Amino acid sequence: MFFIYVIMVYMAQKYIGQVTMKAILKYGNGYVLVRQEDEKKWILPGGRLDFGETPEEGILRELKEEISLDCKIEDIIGHDAYQGKEGKLPKIFIYYLVSALNDQELKVDNEISEFVIISKLGDLDKYPMYPNQKSVLEKYLD
Repeated sequence: MFFIYVIMVYMAQKYIGQVTMKAILKYGNGYVLVRQEDEKKWILPGGRLDFGETPEEGILRELKEEISLDCKIEDIIGHDAYQGKEGKLPKIFIYYLVSALNDQELKVDNEISEFVIISKLGDLDKYPMYPNQKSVLEKYLD
């Protein structure tokens, strides 16, 4: 965890960029993927870190906003960086293993147009994803 905070402080001093938290969210017998309206790719639920919050606070807030779930963090499972196209801000991704608290109904809000729950590695072929997020999720599928 300390490593992530060091990266964030360094980026704030040296770079213009953003921190994005993503969840490998266990729900029922599978894991959640979401798709934003007008987007072709499916993504892991989560979003950008707001000023003044920790990454842990940020991922829990994003999950509540996007899919109406109160969740708990099981573990931090990885991180990576993405530069993107010229003119785009660089991103640091932090990946968490997360589970929903109690029996809650997953609901989408105005940021997310739909969701799916997948449990098998072969299911990923049906849902185009960004390679960085796909490679993290693959480790959890049968």
